[in-house]
Amino acid sequence: MPMTRFTSFAALSASLLLCAAARADGPARPPSTEDAQVAHVAEAHFAPPKAPEVPAGAMAAPIAVDPATGGSVAYARFPAGYVFPTHWHSHAEYTLLVAGKATFTLDGKSHQLVPGSYVAIPAKLPHAVTCAAGAECVLFTRRAGPTDYHMVSK
Repeated sequence: MPMTRFTSFAALSASLLLCAAARADGPARPPSTEDAQVAHVAEAHFAPPKAPEVPAGAMAAPIAVDPATGGSVAYARFPAGYVFPTHWHSHAEYTLLVAGKATFTLDGKSHQLVPGSYVAIPAKLPHAVTCAAGAECVLFTRRAGPTDYHMVSK
């Protein structure tokens, strides 16, 4: 049976709808860092991070991804007393403590952070974070490239 313009259009439309439906069923991707948006921590969808290196108890809420670098923007939430052991990343990390009190240890030197404190962590710099007792910690982090974790053995 020869294809008419109508049947070609119908076939193309059906294919596009199936692709859109398949994509809608796939994992949701955060918006681009180039898109206009407003993020509220109270509305964030926290879930355990997918990286197996992250100790249990941490929660993450993606906000956006830089389409050029693959760097993420996300909230992180740690329970009171949580310790994220010494590790490093392949790309720089920029973090603002939104809530709680934490100790960030950068290359062996400890720094006390309170809400509003900012820390820049260069690529490959060993660092750790401990959330103080008494209240959970919420952080806002932007990464200069794709997220990775390299745990440092003691």
